[in-house]
Amino acid sequence: MGTRKFSRWQKAVGLVAAAGLVVSLAACSSGSSTSTSGGDSGSSASGTGSLEGGGKLIKIFMPSTSNVYLAAAAKAAEAEAEALGFTSSVVENNFDQTEQDQQVQEWLATGEEAAAVLIWPASAANATASIRALSKVAPVLQWNQLIDPAAEEFIKIGYAGVSDLGIGDQAGKDMLTKIDSLTAEGYTFHGPGGLPNVLEITLGSGDYSAGEDRHNAFMEVVDGKINYLGREGAAEFDAQGGFTAASTAIPKYLSQGIDFIYVQTNDMGNGVVQAAEQNGLKPGENVFLNTGTSSGSTANLRDGKITSAVLQSPVIEGTLIVDNAAQYLATGEVVDDTVTIASDEAKPELEVTAPTRTTFMMNPTVTADNIESFKIWGFDFSALMGDAAS
Repeated sequence: MGTRKFSRWQKAVGLVAAAGLVVSLAACSSGSSTSTSGGDSGSSASGTGSLEGGGKLIKIFMPSTSNVYLAAAAKAAEAEAEALGFTSSVVENNFDQTEQDQQVQEWLATGEEAAAVLIWPASAANATASIRALSKVAPVLQWNQLIDPAAEEFIKIGYAGVSDLGIGDQAGKDMLTKIDSLTAEGYTFHGPGGLPNVLEITLGSGDYSAGEDRHNAFMEVVDGKINYLGREGAAEFDAQGGFTAASTAIPKYLSQGIDFIYVQTNDMGNGVVQAAEQNGLKPGENVFLNTGTSSGSTANLRDGKITSAVLQSPVIEGTLIVDNAAQYLATGEVVDDTVTIASDEAKPELEVTAPTRTTFMMNPTVTADNIESFKIWGFDFSALMGDAAS
């Protein structure tokens, strides 16, 4: 896929790392978007010709930064806005679309002017009314959650951030790689016809778009190559949520033999490790965990109890959304295309070029073997995560 130019990554990462975040919840994530052009907006069709913000406001609506991933992404967005000369303001909700809708209305009632609005909907399927209202006063960029078709015409700038489809796809490929490795070693799986039995722990119970994208993409990759036992939804997207869900699910299938557990985040995976051990399993020895995203403690990943994770860098996502907004404001245009950022790309300076309608982050695999040497654009794993992993 194509690549594009981005911003002053090193400065943004340094500011995020210095923030010293102390929150402890897990990462959540993203979506995909179509690549059609947006509709009406409060923005002029012509650009400013400059990436410099001149003190103009970038307004950000998002779920709570009590979650470590969201906190790190917000810090990165604020750092990049400052680096480009914008001011920024973040409004948080407790993963509640009704609350976010009210916050949008309250902000609109103030009459405050913004150069752009960046929104992570609490529920993309139910956020169209708020997005429509925001589009009347400023160009809107949606991030982390896919754009619902009903809202597409009101999203002037487009979508930027993580692809849950990409994360699910990579997690599926990672599982197949481990299956092949174990098969070559003569490992015996417990499923019918010698297939591995797979349990899934998801983000929500079919009610969260990121979790559904990760599930669907994963299932497409592993179709016909596993025996799917079922799924259990986590109410909270952290280690405790993973532990609670797995403590319910593992006993249901333990007698059948559980070979793999696909957990949609690494942090939830930490809780699943604990639940598996309490049920007499030995992660990394007689049950293997593949996870999506890379937030939370990496101790189990480094020890091999979690076989693999998929990089989801909040520092890249937070910086990316501001960069795309700045490029739109500078050019007044959007390229009707979809790109995924290359993992090995250098860190070019942000240029006055139109952003792509849909810009996805990279989704490389993280394992015990590569985490110490992990590099993207010159940054190690810790810097990319901005305290969202430890």
